[in-house]
Amino acid sequence: MQFGSVAFFKMLIKIVLAIVFFIPLVLCIVFAVLLWNKSAEVTEIRQDNERLEYYAAILSGEREPTVKGFYDVYARSGLTDEELVDYVLHGKDSGDVLAIATTPAGSEPINTPTEDATAEQTASSEPTAQAAPEEPESPYTALYPDMTVTPPAEDEYVRELGTVYLTFDDGPSENTYSILSYLDQYNIKATFFVVPNRTEGCYEKLRAIAQAGHTIGVHSASHVYNEIYSSVEAYLEDFHEAWDIIYDATGIKTELFRFPGGSVNDFNTATRDHIIQEMTRRGFRYFDWNVDSNDAGGANWTDMYNSIPEDIAENYRSFVLMHDSASTPNTVLVLGDVLQVLVNEGYKFDKINNDTLPVQFTGPFT
Repeated sequence: MQFGSVAFFKMLIKIVLAIVFFIPLVLCIVFAVLLWNKSAEVTEIRQDNERLEYYAAILSGEREPTVKGFYDVYARSGLTDEELVDYVLHGKDSGDVLAIATTPAGSEPINTPTEDATAEQTASSEPTAQAAPEEPESPYTALYPDMTVTPPAEDEYVRELGTVYLTFDDGPSENTYSILSYLDQYNIKATFFVVPNRTEGCYEKLRAIAQAGHTIGVHSASHVYNEIYSSVEAYLEDFHEAWDIIYDATGIKTELFRFPGGSVNDFNTATRDHIIQEMTRRGFRYFDWNVDSNDAGGANWTDMYNSIPEDIAENYRSFVLMHDSASTPNTVLVLGDVLQVLVNEGYKFDKINNDTLPVQFTGPFT
């Protein structure tokens, strides 16, 4: 092949075309591989962050662990089935196993002091026994001194796993009897956090709730956030009115309540801790929720029919927020169908009892 010949130029053209098309193709492939690896790395980092957020939420008490989360921890721990069974059977004796299981990948296990070390530290830091300082007297003791109850001891609380606690806020209402009818149809007990008033119609519905074997708790008397959260005194006044109405109608001195808007909301930021401290001193327990039907937010039949069972499946025990009010008619429309689904799936139900371990927000929430 001579320089300048037709064959030479054909070969030259082929070489140029190969360079023009082949090199960009190779570069594209290289960059695609690099981007793929980078995407996989980003995805893994995101998943690790999600796991860390999940673990942090469990440790803070913000949410309860799920079966999926448990298997996620187990899969990343590297434990054998035998080691897992050993931890389940022996608990504290396998503390090193727990440390491995709860440490995110790539992190060092958290060193926790042994019982002997803890005892040694306690002995060295407290050479002599001292009486615990007396707590200062509450400034609210003179307000409604009759409004006190006796809570269970810490070791007497019951945490029923796999249980669904249906709760209805804001009643009684025109829908109360319909809700009671559906619950009776499936022989399910529930909890009503009420906003009562001193009318005979309200008294009759409160008595119907109690006689059907359901739990009644205080929600509020007015449900006006700005007023009831303006001070501890204002909250106690509102609470006492609702509490007294329930007692007057049913003879029940309820020990349970739910904050309007939940225990952590935009209206009680300044007074929340003081209210909780005073209500706890009086023996009352408050309950939030971990499943929101969103009926108060306008959820329709389809929304609730799909979301409630799905959200319940994510918890070891579920406190379901629904409303017994004229403004949430879809709750009544979907209730029977949702109950049928949950019953078919084998869930057990219970009302919130005085010894039920509360589920409570840890925030920040709105």
